[in-house]
Amino acid sequence: MLPGAPPQRTITLVSTIVFGVALAALLVIALFPIFPQRFTVREGDTASRTVRAPRSVAFESDFLTDQRRAEAANAVPPSLVYDPAVRTRQLAEYDRIAARVSQIRALPDDARKRDALASLQLSPRSIETTINLPADRWQAVASEGRRVLNESLGVSLDDAAVTQAKDGVNSLVSVDFVADEALLTSEVVRPLIVTTLTTDDARTEDARAAARAAVPPERVSVNNGDMILSAGSRVDQVAIEKLRATGLLSRSIEWRNVVAVAIICAAAAAAVAGFLFVTQPGGVNSERHLISLALVIALPLLAAKFYVPLVIPDEDRYFLAFILPLAAAPILVAALLDTQVAVVVAAVIGVLVALVSAILPDISLVASVTPIDTFRLMLVYSLGPMIGAFIVHRADRLNLFLTGGAAVALVSFLMLLATWLIDSGREPEDVAWMALTTSIGGVSAGVLAAGAFVTVGFLFGVTTRVQLMELSQLNAPLMRRLQDDAPGTFHHSVIVGNLAERAADLVGADALLTRVGCYYHDIGKVLQPGLYIENQTGESPHEEMSPEASARAIRQHVSGGMELPRRARIPTRVRAFIPEHHGTRLVAYFYRKAAEDDPDIDPARFQYPGPRPQSKETAIVMLADSTEAVVRSSPDRSPPRIDALVEEVIAECVAEGQMDERDLTLRDLRTVADSFKQTMRAVYHPRVQYPEPTEAETRRRVLRLPLISGANGGSSPSRAARRRSHR
Repeated sequence: MLPGAPPQRTITLVSTIVFGVALAALLVIALFPIFPQRFTVREGDTASRTVRAPRSVAFESDFLTDQRRAEAANAVPPSLVYDPAVRTRQLAEYDRIAARVSQIRALPDDARKRDALASLQLSPRSIETTINLPADRWQAVASEGRRVLNESLGVSLDDAAVTQAKDGVNSLVSVDFVADEALLTSEVVRPLIVTTLTTDDARTEDARAAARAAVPPERVSVNNGDMILSAGSRVDQVAIEKLRATGLLSRSIEWRNVVAVAIICAAAAAAVAGFLFVTQPGGVNSERHLISLALVIALPLLAAKFYVPLVIPDEDRYFLAFILPLAAAPILVAALLDTQVAVVVAAVIGVLVALVSAILPDISLVASVTPIDTFRLMLVYSLGPMIGAFIVHRADRLNLFLTGGAAVALVSFLMLLATWLIDSGREPEDVAWMALTTSIGGVSAGVLAAGAFVTVGFLFGVTTRVQLMELSQLNAPLMRRLQDDAPGTFHHSVIVGNLAERAADLVGADALLTRVGCYYHDIGKVLQPGLYIENQTGESPHEEMSPEASARAIRQHVSGGMELPRRARIPTRVRAFIPEHHGTRLVAYFYRKAAEDDPDIDPARFQYPGPRPQSKETAIVMLADSTEAVVRSSPDRSPPRIDALVEEVIAECVAEGQMDERDLTLRDLRTVADSFKQTMRAVYHPRVQYPEPTEAETRRRVLRLPLISGANGGSSPSRAARRRSHR
């Protein structure tokens, strides 16, 4: 842009405001403080911080109420009832023992009898009595014992009554039995006396239910500011109920977090929008670019918002928070739009990811995010992606994305290593985990960016370096057609490309885009190649046309040139070179011819439709195209004359206002002029006049002519003799 000219902004103030508001809204949506509830407070957890009640509340404690009611129910004794089956079972057991004693008595050996009877827990005196009793007396004792047991078990016996019943067995034995017989009867009966009561489950449960119902709910009051948990204390059920009652464990959204997120997101959006408006980066020049930029910033943050709470706090020290390929966003911005913008995007993403971790402590009361965790996230997700963006700057090969991803992994690891060295809880095995997670995150970011490179570029109309490299091939379909149908124009386009590419590189413009734009800037001439002098081999058709008709025909290569590449899906940024390389200049030759007959003729009838150059690249191509044409048409191509012609062309374009809408400074124009001069001198450098062939050369050629003639179907010796070397 020349001094004094009004600034021409691709990103207007209105579009900047709209972009800022839209980006702020997207960021608030992405970072809205609703997080996956990974952290749950359980009984026995250790509180990470002191928690006080945010408000006064009174509530019925389910835990304390259940505890009191359980105590009341447990205090109710079981309801017992007499069970006649106990007597039946014990009498059957008595009959089995009596039968066993009868079998033992029948043994022939007294020693074996004594051993067998001892296993029945009989005393030595009763053993001797059993062995020596006559059969009729044993039968009487057995019958008496059964009667005594039946009588003892015929009443309700609890544990205390069982003891009394056992003690009173002797008194139940008939007086008809002698002392030894009575003792034997008591020893056989006494072990079989057990409680005859069993629990009535239904009556017991009814009684306990009545006891529980009689206990009123236990109410707990918590006043505003009361300490619910102290740092380091164990969490119990009452504390959990207090936390829930005061809303500290509810899923409700904290309005303070919402306001904080809104303020920070608005500031971040304003910073990005302001940067775009002030710097006017060349890679961001349309609404679609702004939309893509907003989405590329917001979507990774949305993923981080839901992922980071799952792995932070990192209690196991696996460093899984750094496995996210968030660096893909800045890398993609650098490849598709602009490296400076990518640096800003990396910084914004790093800060906002740190914001996610900063508000996580409100989610968990028993796990805390330390300041070093937040610091790590900011360093890794801002500095690492910046390095990747610098490497992928204007990437024209996909392997650069992998290189950028590897650089991101390395820088991220170094950032983690630096913070690890100042971490009091560091452990040696942490280094391996840091290397693994950063490697996965960095490399996957490069792969993801490479995969999204073509897709995002196509969806949002961003011309990628890969597309430009494909279009720069001279065997591309339209280039091949230009070579075949308009070879003079093709040669002119190649020379202009070489001329403009070097100048673009010197002034910081996109050299690759400039060269590709030169190749296609005159593509419309393939429609009627004979109208243009560089393709004419005979009489010019303009000899029979009026100057105005000729000018109209010449201008057709602009309008026709727009449709042809559009059908071939040539990117918009490349098609922009077709109308802008002429801007609103005149078809000077025919205008001047018409002015010879009518000095007052309207110049607008000979003017190209424009627009004037809207980018550095198209402005340089305008200057290069005019310079090449003027120098080629000049009969004097000496270095001083070339220098003068270059200066005249640039001065004309500036005087006509063609440079007013792009930020080419006077320094840039001087650099472009010097580059053009150097390149054109090289193209039209003086040639050495070769002397005539010597007689020896002529004789050697004559000797080889029969061979050449036979090989070439009889070419004329005179023609070969007339050939001269012009190298």
